[in-house]
Amino acid sequence: MSKEYFKISSGLKNLIGSELITDNFVAVFELVKNSFDAKASEVKIIFENIYSENAKIIIQDNGKGMDYDDLINKWLFVAYSAKRDGTEDSNKQINYYAGAKGVGRFSCDRLGRYLNLVTIKDKPNAQIENLYVDWKKFEEDQKKEFIKIPVEHNVLSKAPYNLKKGTILEISGINPEEWNRDNFIRLKDKLSKLVRPDLNKSKKQKPFKILLEVEAEKQNDLKEIETNREKGEGFVYRNTVNGEIENFIFDELDIRTTKIISEVSSDGKYISTKLIDRENYIYEIKERNKYGLLEDVSIQLYFLNRAAKNIFTRKMGIEAVNYGNVFVYKNGFRILPFGEPRVDILGIDARALQGFSRYIGTRNLIGQIEIFGDNKELRETTSRDGGLVKTKTYSELVDYFFESLRRLEKYVVEVTDWGVDDDNIDNLNSNEIKEKLVKLISNIADDKELLELNYNSDIINLLKNQEENSAKKLIKNFKRLAAESNNPTLLKDAKRLEKTLTTALEAKKSAEKELETTAKQKKVVEAELEQQVSETLFAKADRATEKDDLLSIQHHIYRHSAQHITKYIDDLVDAINKDKSKDDLLKLVSKISFENKKVITLSRFVTKAQFDTTVTKINADLISFVNEYVVNVYQEYRHLMMNNQTMTIKAEKPTGITFNTSFRSIEMIIILDNLLNNSLKAKAKNVSVNWKSINSSEIELHIKDDGIGIPDKNLDKVFDARFTTTNGSGLGLYHTKEVIEKLGGKININNKLKQGVEFIIKFKK
Repeated sequence: MSKEYFKISSGLKNLIGSELITDNFVAVFELVKNSFDAKASEVKIIFENIYSENAKIIIQDNGKGMDYDDLINKWLFVAYSAKRDGTEDSNKQINYYAGAKGVGRFSCDRLGRYLNLVTIKDKPNAQIENLYVDWKKFEEDQKKEFIKIPVEHNVLSKAPYNLKKGTILEISGINPEEWNRDNFIRLKDKLSKLVRPDLNKSKKQKPFKILLEVEAEKQNDLKEIETNREKGEGFVYRNTVNGEIENFIFDELDIRTTKIISEVSSDGKYISTKLIDRENYIYEIKERNKYGLLEDVSIQLYFLNRAAKNIFTRKMGIEAVNYGNVFVYKNGFRILPFGEPRVDILGIDARALQGFSRYIGTRNLIGQIEIFGDNKELRETTSRDGGLVKTKTYSELVDYFFESLRRLEKYVVEVTDWGVDDDNIDNLNSNEIKEKLVKLISNIADDKELLELNYNSDIINLLKNQEENSAKKLIKNFKRLAAESNNPTLLKDAKRLEKTLTTALEAKKSAEKELETTAKQKKVVEAELEQQVSETLFAKADRATEKDDLLSIQHHIYRHSAQHITKYIDDLVDAINKDKSKDDLLKLVSKISFENKKVITLSRFVTKAQFDTTVTKINADLISFVNEYVVNVYQEYRHLMMNNQTMTIKAEKPTGITFNTSFRSIEMIIILDNLLNNSLKAKAKNVSVNWKSINSSEIELHIKDDGIGIPDKNLDKVFDARFTTTNGSGLGLYHTKEVIEKLGGKININNKLKQGVEFIIKFKK
């Protein structure tokens, strides 16, 4: 039996070069990775005479360089990787590499026809080694064997570009049409994402600087800086070519958003997770690693609230959605195409669609997964933009990622309500937020796999206001964790909690007695109010339809009383529970009394304003009536209606225009209340009330706000009974349309505003 051997065609060069490397950007990435693996602290990417026939791409690093033996037995050894077989370094220091396929050098073929390699080994008296490759020779005859194509070798007496150590790749024979300013900016953008944002701060990785130099674009850069300096450093950075490649976005995001950091220990035994909200430490846990195939992996995720997105756009000169989402790095270098805009290999958006109110999608998420070490089960696919090979270890990595994401979601959704008050960092100190946080910490502490738990100490101070059984459960879990982890601080907190709970229970009994007295006062106030409303509005209504309308007005007034006065009473009880001073308690009682007087005043408006509700209709100037009600009544008492929301109403009576007609005052109040309350619900800050005269018998009332507006898909439904997008009944706009049509008028909606909505009501005499 004879033995035969494969022959290798010279066409192999294309398979592992220009055809494997998908584009020029990926080719540059591969060569930069090689510089990183060569222990360079700096690599320069220089485009020389790029818009001419003599164009060159020069990639120069200050790494350890190569000698003749390295060139022959490593660089010219196709598909051999000294990194992979562990022979790259003679010392015993553990080193991790960005690439280990042994074909990255063929990226040079993708960029240009000729390669002139100059390298100097980092050792005394090293020779200046030189290789010259004409890649076209591998394409002339594919029947010719790969190993028969010659590569020129020389020893130089002088190194170009002042090279002292390291390697220079001088690539020529470039197609100038492949490069322009837009492509250079794209390259810079992609290079900024190539290296982990905090690489130079990592204790596990050496510093690494990337410099881009395009002489032909320096003048254009200066013009761009001068023209757009006021737009911020992010915009200028992204729209200029030359300079150091930077990625500072995570540092900027820290102050405006919520982040979670989770790490699998290097020995694979434990997982540590920390949650931070806008620089406020929330909690930190340590648990056993349930992912047996994972070790030395970290995950860092940011929830992009509104403020964070604004910061991102201002600093980076691009919206977050167009930047990318979750990037994956191995030993400091990015694995493509993870993180690319609108690329969702991990299935984040597919999951979010299953529960849009509970799950975070890529539009609100940015972060990184970092893989350290030489885990061969977490390796890149052969294609340079194909991601990671789908192994069991990869499946565990995905599961670990979503577990971290769920913990971030639990806080964002259940505690901060999707960062609704993201601009108000002080909101984190509100009792409502802290109470939700206590519940979250309690649930975390209930996990039997938990080994350690640390938390914001301010949380403990709220436990006296918690439900008794919940507090007892948390104390029990704290004691268990303290015993299992031998944590004296946790045990001390548990004992302090027990004392706090006992004190709270005693205070609760005292507060309940005070509450009984306050509740009786509340009932008296509400009874007086109801009687006042009944006497003022109901006594002389002589029609069933009229009574229904009057009941609507009464409902508004009563709701104001119930909501606002009740809130102050609840605040009073809370103040009693917290042992507030006598002065603080008296202030709250004073507020209750004052609000009662304001609501009674509102109920008397109709009669005090000289509009008689006991008759079917009145004859008056409609414009004067509307303006008087909006300015003197609604404007004054609007804060009673909805959470003390600030909303400015501008209502000016037009000069020289009157519209005397017959109408019922109560009906007009119903119309105005419903439309203005709709603006409040839409979170409008400004409302304008204007009039437009059509002719002697017709007039239009325009009510325009700057709220969230009405989606086009809902325009045909807003006047339908029971249709609502809020917690309301869905009857307000329905009744408004009915009343207007009963008056012989029409109501239309202008939804083409940049912000908000405009209601247009046409009245006829």
